[in-house]
Amino acid sequence: MGQSIARHICLVTPGHLSTNPRLVKEADALSAAGYEVSIVAARFIPWADAADSEFTVRPWRVKKVAFGPLAGRPSYIAQSLMRRLYHLAWKGLGLWADRAFHPVVPALTRAACSTQADLYIAHNLAALPAAYHAAKKHGAKLGFDAEDFHSGEMNDTPENAHRLRLTREIEQHYLPRCNYLTAASPGIATAYAAACRVPLPTVILNVFPLAGAPVAPSDHGLAQPSPSLYWFSQTIGPDRGLETVVEAIARSQSRPCLFLRGNPSLGYQQALTELAEQLGAGDRLRFLAPAQPGEMVSLAAEYDLGLATEVSTTVNRDICLTNKLFTYLLAGLPTLASATAAQYELAADLPDAVFVYPQQDARVLAEKMDELLLSPFRLASARRAAWQRGHRQFNWDLEKCTFLKLIESALDQRLSTIKTISK
Repeated sequence: MGQSIARHICLVTPGHLSTNPRLVKEADALSAAGYEVSIVAARFIPWADAADSEFTVRPWRVKKVAFGPLAGRPSYIAQSLMRRLYHLAWKGLGLWADRAFHPVVPALTRAACSTQADLYIAHNLAALPAAYHAAKKHGAKLGFDAEDFHSGEMNDTPENAHRLRLTREIEQHYLPRCNYLTAASPGIATAYAAACRVPLPTVILNVFPLAGAPVAPSDHGLAQPSPSLYWFSQTIGPDRGLETVVEAIARSQSRPCLFLRGNPSLGYQQALTELAEQLGAGDRLRFLAPAQPGEMVSLAAEYDLGLATEVSTTVNRDICLTNKLFTYLLAGLPTLASATAAQYELAADLPDAVFVYPQQDARVLAEKMDELLLSPFRLASARRAAWQRGHRQFNWDLEKCTFLKLIESALDQRLSTIKTISK
C-alpha cells in the first residue's frame, strides 16, 4: 500500500454498527490493511445498541451519537423541534436542507468534525453532509457508499413530494463533491450516475467473508421441521413478498416450513400467522429472534433453501441486490428469488443456484419449491453449486480487493487531479 498505510480513515453512519454490515466489512478490511480506523455512528434502537457490543473488541475508535428514544427525553424533544424548524426554513427559504433531512445530522456532523482523518466515508445519505463538512474542515477526501438508491426508495406521489425533493437536493448537492462513489448493485450505480451526473460508481456487492461460511457443501439443511425455507431481515413486515411465500407453501406438495428471522413490525406476526392458518399452513410458520451480523451465514446454512422475495414497490427495490442473496450463496443455499430487475439479471449468471419466479406468483413459486425439495438429488446439486459460487466468486475476501484499491487510489491522487472538497 506504500505511503497510504499510516493514513486515518473515518467511516460515518446514521445507523448502528450491528445494522450496517457493509460499514463493518469496510472497517475490518481497512484495519487489516494497516489503516487507522475511526467510526462515527448513531444509537437509537435498544436491541441494536445491545447488539453493537459484538464490536467492542475491534481495533477501531467509535464515537456514538444518540438520537430518538436513546437520546433522553429532553434531547429527543429538542431534536424533533429543531428538525421541524429546519424543515420549515428549507421549505420556505431553501435553507438547511441537510438538517431538515434527518434529526441526527447536526450531532453527527459535530462528531465527524471532531475526528481528524485523511478520508471520510459516508454510509447512508444522512451521513453524507456530516462526512462532507468533516472532510472540508480537515482538507480530506470524501467517499460515499450507496447501499440503496435513496431517491428511488419512495414513489413520486403528492404525499412524497417534499421528502423526495429534499432527498434529491441532498444527493445532487453532495454526490458530485465526492472523490469516489461505490454502489451495492449495478442498477444503483447506473441510477446515481444518471440522476446526479457523476462518474459511474464502483460496484461493491453485499458479499461476506469466507471465515463465517461452512467449509464444505451439504446435501440438505438440518433445521426441523423439514423441508425448510429461510428468510431474514432487520424487520419482518409487509411489502416484502412473504404473503406470497405463505400461499406457495399452502399450494406446494413438499409443504416446507418457513423460518423468518428478524423483528416483526407491529401486528405483522399475527397477520401473517392468521393468513397461514386460513390457507391451511398454520403449522408451517416459525419466527426467529434477530442474531448477530457475524452469525448470519452460519445460521443460514441450517436450512434447505433461501428466499429473496423482494417486490418492486419502488425503483430502489427493483434495482437493489440485498445481502440475503449473497448470504445464502456463501452458506451453500440455493435461492428462490423474485424477478426484480436486479435479481433477474444476477440469476441469469447463476442458473444452477438462483431460481427466479415472477413477483407475487405463488403458483410458480410453489412449483420451484417442489422441483428442489421433492428431489434430494436436485437439492444436493443446487446446494453444491451455490456453495461453489459463494466460495469462488461472491465473497468479501475477493470483493474487498476492489474496495482497497479504490481507497488507495482516492488517497494517493495528486492534488492537481482531484476534485477538491472546498468547491
